[in-house]
Amino acid sequence: MSTFFGLPAHPLLVHVPIVLIPLAAITAIISIHKKYRREMLLVTAAMAVIGAAFLFLAAGAGESLQHDLPRSRSIHEHAELGDKSQGPTAVFAFAAVGAVLSLEASRRKFEYKGKSLPKWSATALLALTVVGGVAATVAVSQAGHSGAKSVWESRLAEKKP
Repeated sequence: MSTFFGLPAHPLLVHVPIVLIPLAAITAIISIHKKYRREMLLVTAAMAVIGAAFLFLAAGAGESLQHDLPRSRSIHEHAELGDKSQGPTAVFAFAAVGAVLSLEASRRKFEYKGKSLPKWSATALLALTVVGGVAATVAVSQAGHSGAKSVWESRLAEKKP
């Protein structure tokens, strides 16, 4: 998907992960508190998965857009940061889903072939979710900042007499 109603899709798609990933990281941090854990982890997982999906869509649209733009160092740096943000964001999304599943399995006392999950698994996945959320937020913010900087620096350079 490189265009959406005739507009480049990349600048439209990037706003979803830029908003959802940091919000999901905040809800992951809130989920440390046992009182809010179940609800906040569900919200975290939903936002992290949607944010990650849109991040990958935005990356694909960005690569398509990059071929239509003149070569520039700032666009190349933005593309590199965008590529680097995919790993932490994927880890965050998978950890959040894993934390939800682990929490539900322990809450429902789920057993498979007479064995249940280790008690520490929910805590480990929650910790990975929080750390992954912070890492994904930093990575997505850096990529977003470099993209915005690239766009606005080139626009301001065009307007100089």
